[in-house]
Amino acid sequence: MTFQAPLPAHVAAPSTLDVDIGSLTALALHTQPLPALYPVPVLLQALVSGSGSAVAALIDHTLLAPSSSLSAIDAVCADAVACGAKTVCVNSSVVSHAVQALKGSAVSPIAVVGFPFGAGNTAGKVAETVQAVKDGAKEIDMVQNIGLLKSGLYAAVWADIASVVHAAAGSPVKVILETAQLTPLEIAISSYIAVGAGARFLKTSTGYGGCGAKAEDVRLMYEIAQRYGNGKVEVKASGGIRSFETVKTMVAHGATRVGASGTKAIVAEANGGEASQLAAAGSY
Repeated sequence: MTFQAPLPAHVAAPSTLDVDIGSLTALALHTQPLPALYPVPVLLQALVSGSGSAVAALIDHTLLAPSSSLSAIDAVCADAVACGAKTVCVNSSVVSHAVQALKGSAVSPIAVVGFPFGAGNTAGKVAETVQAVKDGAKEIDMVQNIGLLKSGLYAAVWADIASVVHAAAGSPVKVILETAQLTPLEIAISSYIAVGAGARFLKTSTGYGGCGAKAEDVRLMYEIAQRYGNGKVEVKASGGIRSFETVKTMVAHGATRVGASGTKAIVAEANGGEASQLAAAGSY
């Protein structure tokens, strides 16, 4: 696979895109031997033996409801800081507000782009990305164009992602596949395309497209990331992750980042109930 990113500002879809359907099908059907899960077991061991703070450091604390008020954004940012979450994930229109709410903390703001359907045109995604980064987003979670993928227009899917990667100007881009709407082979193909287009993470779900993260999907995405990403591409599990046990399951299958809105409850569970008051406070 020979792709290059970042690309020139105006990225045109190549006329063809070489996709190794045979190898991807074998991975999707688990007909090839699976390599050892390294370094995931090390991370899992740290979770099992660690405290809630170790878990929180993997979590993108998330609030993406379109009805969220600025006071709700303030609250979710305060929760993230209190828990020690990795980031706060919000809609792009409120990134600048989140930046101010997180000022002085170690928690970074990240923005979704093309959310939740990914069906808008590439120019719109690029403009949204540029503004989000300008407003202070440290990472971008973009939604792939599922319709193009299902139409077999793989070069166009690649160009859509590569354009956002370029627009992000070095900020890591996570590509949301929306796995609930894909077959295993489509998950494998879209993971392969996203890796080639310069994604730093493959992400399972928006939370708006049906069921959320499934362990088997995370494992398949991990396999593609390991095989084609030269050790530089990670997996984020998101959608329906509400417990410490689920976090451990996702990590055991290859996730190194988790998206969740119930971070306080997850941290409380990881602490063996010691943080029950924290889990009960300030819910949204």
